[in-house]
Amino acid sequence: MGYTLTILGCGVMGQAILSAIYNAPAATEETKDFYPEKIIACNNSQNSSNAVQELIKSFGDSPNAIEVEYTVDQNSQAVKKAEVIVLATKPFYVEQVLKGVEVGDRLLISLVAGWTLEQFGQYAPVCTRVMTNTPAKFGYGMAVLSHSSAVSDYNRSLVRQLVGHVGSCIELPEKNMDAATALVGSGPAFVLLMLESLMESGIKMGIPLKESKQCAVKVLEGTAKMVEKTGAHPSVLKHQVCTPGGTTIAGLCMMEEKGVRSGIVKGVEEAAAVAARLGKK
Repeated sequence: MGYTLTILGCGVMGQAILSAIYNAPAATEETKDFYPEKIIACNNSQNSSNAVQELIKSFGDSPNAIEVEYTVDQNSQAVKKAEVIVLATKPFYVEQVLKGVEVGDRLLISLVAGWTLEQFGQYAPVCTRVMTNTPAKFGYGMAVLSHSSAVSDYNRSLVRQLVGHVGSCIELPEKNMDAATALVGSGPAFVLLMLESLMESGIKMGIPLKESKQCAVKVLEGTAKMVEKTGAHPSVLKHQVCTPGGTTIAGLCMMEEKGVRSGIVKGVEEAAAVAARLGKK
């Protein structure tokens, strides 16, 4: 530990990655150099900066004694102090933000949807794209990484060490990043729609709101864990729940008739198509 990490745009996703790094378990002798001693959280309004401060206060001390500094409209100064920069702005702010700072050959970790490594190359040739999601804030997230050719093996390890604390972390070729944006980045919203639908089905049939929500949450949580622990394909586990002429197969057939499966697939595809267009605006 000993370097400074600057986050440009510490909103929802910036706070998620900040939380993951700040709350990471105490580093070992082998990993301690991957962690910053200071994080500078940059925002363009005092209200946003205050929100980050309140978030950090709610955590208590960092296991790695990481200090957090808060700035408003001081991107350039914060980047000059940093060895690693995290870019977490909205896609349409990227050009404006990067033109106002000098990243040079320092590592840029981008959380931005749509912008390609080639586009980042004119501002930051040493770049890793990361697509993660809001559950990362609580350590239950997913992250997909894609590196530019200029990213060293050391920096690849550094990114995996930092980002891995969002929950789980994998590397994919950049050609898959728009799909990852839809599946991983937008995925929580799609799952929340499913959760809401399960909850409301219980309410419709007379189960009180609180209990219906509790049942729906545990069904989703338990099923996801079952798939993870068994390693089985979802279709195999799905058919284990079905009995001939039973309730489950009847419900599944009705959902297929209503296009639930195709609706989810098309929704994720549409989100990926929009992600591909974001960097072109």
